[in-house]
Amino acid sequence: MDNAGSTSRAMSADRACTEITLPQESSAQTLPAAQNDGIEGNAEVVSTPQAPRADMRFDTLEDAQRHYLAFARRRGFGIRYNYRKKSEVTGEYIRAAMVCHKAGHQAKEKEDTQKPKPVVPERMKCSNIRTDCPARMALKVRDGTWLVTEFCDDHNHPLLKKWSLTGFLRSHRDIPEEDQEFIKILHTVNMETSRMMQVMATLYESVEGVPYTPKDMANFRSKLRAENKYIDMQNTMAYFEDLKSRDKDFYYRYKLDDEDRVQYLFWVDSAARKAYKNYNDCISFDATYMTNKYKMPFAPFIGINNHGQSIQLGCEFLKNELSESYIWLFESFLIAMDGVAPVNIITDQDGSMRAGIEKMFPNTTHCHGSTRCLSDAASICVAQVDMEC
Repeated sequence: MDNAGSTSRAMSADRACTEITLPQESSAQTLPAAQNDGIEGNAEVVSTPQAPRADMRFDTLEDAQRHYLAFARRRGFGIRYNYRKKSEVTGEYIRAAMVCHKAGHQAKEKEDTQKPKPVVPERMKCSNIRTDCPARMALKVRDGTWLVTEFCDDHNHPLLKKWSLTGFLRSHRDIPEEDQEFIKILHTVNMETSRMMQVMATLYESVEGVPYTPKDMANFRSKLRAENKYIDMQNTMAYFEDLKSRDKDFYYRYKLDDEDRVQYLFWVDSAARKAYKNYNDCISFDATYMTNKYKMPFAPFIGINNHGQSIQLGCEFLKNELSESYIWLFESFLIAMDGVAPVNIITDQDGSMRAGIEKMFPNTTHCHGSTRCLSDAASICVAQVDMEC
């Protein structure tokens, strides 16, 4: 009796674990493991949104598209607009129809008799072969809302049974809003696209689970760059003001041209200004870095501390490498460093740079050289410190 009672209790517990109660407006589609194409061993259970019907209403056309898109994603097909008609009076959409991605006839390519056939078969440009699928949803505006006037869910082609595979259809290859916000954060720290995909694959627990491709993410990042193209300098100035509010010794200076575009930009933090008071005997200045997208020379001031280590004493962007540019730059450097000029400065053999140094640093010893000279100067400084100690 005890064994029979325990057996019945175990069977009832198993039924309680396997039965799933779905909402009234949803249904479930369970895919056998044999139809999973070997990508995942377990069956997928997904909830399907309510199928559209002829009397369903939506507030906007975008709401109708999102609903049909979600339904198509669960069913295993993609959608596209067949047509959208605008009113001649208001210019707003009044009619629209969305169809299956395989609706319509396959376009026949015209054979060019003058062009010889290639020896190697050409790569197929479009993998979507249209089969004149009749599935569609038609809508029109009535009483200020979008009314579904026709709905057909009959397909003449196999539907995708794998949830993860439907994400690669063109209509479903979108980046969710929450993922977009997270990608924006990763974009601000200059993380590579491949690394971002690795992070998202970890969050989705597999590469196949990510509902978009690396190309989609790269396109989204290009869109972000385009949006920030004309406001990046405003963001830079706002960032500098925020730094200055938290660091009173932070200093920056800029100059605009006749078209209100940044011509010169110089900045230095409080740590560098304090370090310069003790290590102004030898600095290096180089303006050969032009790898930024603005093609503006980036010229850092580099010094040497008592450990023979290189320290940064200021940064600047220049529009060009003329004498007046360097004069403005060295003047900004003197203002930031309380008028103290360096004892020695090492630069390349640039005539405009030499003219600016002669005017702004008349008592400074100017040497022509490279990073090798700075390394030798560091060795000399360390040896001198050791002798004094």
